[in-house]
Amino acid sequence: MTKEKATLNKVFGLLILALTAVMVISVVVMLATGAKFVPVMAAPVVFLGIGMLMYRSGRKSA
Repeated sequence: MTKEKATLNKVFGLLILALTAVMVISVVVMLATGAKFVPVMAAPVVFLGIGMLMYRSGRKSA
């Protein structure tokens, strides 16, 4: 992987992790206000895994 692609992977990985944090906060607020849990609320876990893999891939290749 070229250095530019590694940097892109790292940046997009961080972006996905940041958006995951926003999603987690949203889910916590919804649950705190009395919303019932629905399976789609577990989506941040998937995004967290993807973001971590992308960021780690970028760091290893840089």
